[in-house]
Amino acid sequence: MSQKVVICGAGFLGFNVAKTLLTSSGGSLPRVQLSSRRPEKVQDALKDINDLDHSRLLPPLPVDITDPVSLDTAMKDADVVVSLVGLLRGTTEIFERIQWKGAENVAVAASRMGAKLIHVSAIGADVNSPIPYYRTKALGEKVAHHHCPDATVFRPSVVFGPGDGLFMRFAHLSKVLPFMPVFGGGTTRFQPVFVGDIARAIQVIVEDGETRGQVSGKIIEVGGPDILTYKEIIELVLMYTNRWRPIVSIPYSIGMLQGAVLERLPETMFTITRDQVRQLKMDNIVAGPIKTGLTFSDLVFRQTSRPLTSVHAVLPTYLQ
Repeated sequence: MSQKVVICGAGFLGFNVAKTLLTSSGGSLPRVQLSSRRPEKVQDALKDINDLDHSRLLPPLPVDITDPVSLDTAMKDADVVVSLVGLLRGTTEIFERIQWKGAENVAVAASRMGAKLIHVSAIGADVNSPIPYYRTKALGEKVAHHHCPDATVFRPSVVFGPGDGLFMRFAHLSKVLPFMPVFGGGTTRFQPVFVGDIARAIQVIVEDGETRGQVSGKIIEVGGPDILTYKEIIELVLMYTNRWRPIVSIPYSIGMLQGAVLERLPETMFTITRDQVRQLKMDNIVAGPIKTGLTFSDLVFRQTSRPLTSVHAVLPTYLQ
């Protein structure tokens, strides 16, 4: 029987990983199961895509990553588990419960099944970081490797593609704001990575045993071919949406005051937290290979025979 791949986390990235796996042809083709709190929406979206092999899309199984019993049920007979556990905002307690302890529960369940674990973290993960998002991402990596020593960890920079939460958010903001704010001059650097490239890298690990062995136990930082400042990202959004807005630099101190208010209110497109303002002070780019072995670009080239995808090739397709 073909491999069973459980994707734990059915959001933007989970949808794209599942879609890519279901386009595979030739060889032993993986069966794909979506598992999250509410996987039905993504499941239905996949069923609406005509050129996928829907016979390999297994029924979705809802899970609560804070409940090990539900994870054991969802991961029964899994050969590969793709852990996309994470959130962008929350209290320290919530970050610890989801990105640390929740990630540990997923790793424990994968270990019980003898499954290969692919764990998606983030550039900037650091157990000593004062920012809960980065600290708990690093703790999630640590427990993933503790329970699954052969786990492969991806640390992406910001991820882009149709339906993303960064470029599309800025595009929506440019519709309603008279100017586009950037903090501290907008000089912080990012290395946006195409969601399709991440999906292809995961695909080659799933489908190719030699590659899986080469990335066993590795941490791979994930970035695209373009390094852009915060201000340059805003400029690209305005260019590809064919809008003009002045770009205004806001002091970080004002951003902290703004975050102190907005993080207490219901979430909207304008929401920003103080921790997110602190994150905007730090570059979010690939530092280089942490351990020897294949790089992210090696993985993508091995699967597609082409280089990493530039923002300029994709943004016009969904921002215009």
